[in-house]
Amino acid sequence: MTANPEPLVQPVQHDFQNLLAYVTGPDARSQTADTVELTLFRRLLALGATRLRLVFVTRAAVRPVGPVLAADGTPLQSQEPRPPTSDAVLGKMRVGRHYVAAPGQAGIGPLDAALSVPARCDSDRLCEWVAYGATDES
Repeated sequence: MTANPEPLVQPVQHDFQNLLAYVTGPDARSQTADTVELTLFRRLLALGATRLRLVFVTRAAVRPVGPVLAADGTPLQSQEPRPPTSDAVLGKMRVGRHYVAAPGQAGIGPLDAALSVPARCDSDRLCEWVAYGATDES
């Protein structure tokens, strides 16, 4: 897999420095609290999404070790990396991950299993918040 976390590290550090400059600079001094709060919220979500993507890319760079078995014990063979989309509180992410499959078997992503990413590709936290909002509002 060609996933490489290095190109993501420098922009993450740069984004954080820009956020700090925004908070302490003249832009924040001339804005209302509501505008600053909304700007910080959006930029912090973007920072969090970049860092979460970095976790996925770093972990995806390592090829699965040993045989991967289906639920019935059938050995699964490596396939081309696939870039599934994962929905998280921090936004949608598309990160190439190793994928294994066998004829007549559903394919699985070992990294998804290791990170407890549900098959539906929504984060547990996002599902929890949606369920909470739905039950709280009813």
